[in-house]
Amino acid sequence: MKKISKVALLLAIPALIVFLSTDRLFSQAHNHPPGTTCSAEEASAAPQTSAAPADADSHAGHDHAKEAPAAVDPHAGHDHAKEAPAAVDPHAGHDHAAHASAGSMPIEELMSQKCEHQVSTIDCDECRYELGAVKITAQVEKMVKTRSMSQASHKQEIAFRGELEYDNQLFRTVTSLVPGVITSMPVRKGELVEAGQVIAMIESRELSHLALELQKQVAELELADKKLAREEMLNEKKVGALQAVQEARASRDLKALEIKCSREQLMLFSLTAKEVDAIAAGRANPAQKGRLPIVSPIKGRVVTIHTNIGSAVNEQQALADIVNISDLRATGQIKEADMPVVISELNKGPLTGYITTQAFPGNLFQAKAVSADAGLKSTTRMLEIQLAVKNPDELLRPGMFIEGILEVGDQGDKASLPSSAVLEDEGVHFVFVRKGPMFFRRDVKLAGQQGDTIFIASGISAGDEIVVEGSFLLKSDILRGKMGAGCAH
Repeated sequence: MKKISKVALLLAIPALIVFLSTDRLFSQAHNHPPGTTCSAEEASAAPQTSAAPADADSHAGHDHAKEAPAAVDPHAGHDHAKEAPAAVDPHAGHDHAAHASAGSMPIEELMSQKCEHQVSTIDCDECRYELGAVKITAQVEKMVKTRSMSQASHKQEIAFRGELEYDNQLFRTVTSLVPGVITSMPVRKGELVEAGQVIAMIESRELSHLALELQKQVAELELADKKLAREEMLNEKKVGALQAVQEARASRDLKALEIKCSREQLMLFSLTAKEVDAIAAGRANPAQKGRLPIVSPIKGRVVTIHTNIGSAVNEQQALADIVNISDLRATGQIKEADMPVVISELNKGPLTGYITTQAFPGNLFQAKAVSADAGLKSTTRMLEIQLAVKNPDELLRPGMFIEGILEVGDQGDKASLPSSAVLEDEGVHFVFVRKGPMFFRRDVKLAGQQGDTIFIASGISAGDEIVVEGSFLLKSDILRGKMGAGCAH
């Protein structure tokens, strides 16, 4: 029993020490006004009280959110906007507006400027774009094409509207040359046909009769020649009379005349001389059976078919309409106020110009005004002019509405560039000029446009080396600042 008591006592001593330590912690609780927290000094100076009951809330009266603010917001009290202003505005303090008119400033002045990096702005890879400058590299050199600005004649422009038409000189109506029946028609509306291409086949009894008649006349001529030779021989031997010779010769000449008439009649049916010779010689030929091919007289498109296979047709009956649309005509209308200058220029010769259509808004088609009507339209008070329009690719079609420009007079030479050289940014037109190792943006004012040629009023000078191809690539480089690129400061 004594040994057991000693063991129990040894085990109880550590438990008593833990209990006394915990009781001391509990005894440090003190009262303070609601909504306030105790400071470290108050906690250390607070008098010890007796231990709280075991079932009491040991955390009562404590505001842990205020006692441990660091655990809730480790960055409380820090002004990050002041500590890292670059993260808010990478361009703070940088005056981009100072370069807003760089496109109109002298290039020498641009080349002398320095950026905030304390280097020449045009040499700074991050600030160069603000001056509208692009560095010429081997890759850029391959992608662009330049040329010196030239002078071109600038003419007054007269606007007109109108409609495209067929050229009646290139329109053909193909007709049947003999009465007969259509046995085949190997073309359809809209198809392109070549000159001499068969568009229909006709079987005609009349043609067959003419072919057989020619063969008969040829045989009779041979007989008449033999009879004439016999009479001439008898007359030489004083056996035959001279009158018989004359009658035989007249009969032979009559047969020759009949053959000539038959040949010409067959050729009127569009048969060639070779084909007629074949008929006369009795060789196999479709015309002997009355089959006559009808061919296209011109190269063009079939616009109308007037008959069908199996239809009976008469002589000169229309079979199809064919027109060549590689050249068209157009009727345009100009204002009464533009009449004096247009009529005056037309008296000197055709006026050059171009037309556009809604179907091909980006294409300019060459046109030429050739004549004007004798009077104004009473309903519109407009003067109609006739134009010839080139259409080699057959993009245009009769019936299309058109708008166009006539170039009249001569306003003198003006600086000119192809339209591909001139770009636009927020309503400002500009080009790129080569100067030393750089391409610089130069703002320009336009003086008009004729076709693909743009006339320049100011901004660049004759002899400047201008980018005429690849300008858009350079534009993308100088405008990258608008997309968030540029200097990082």
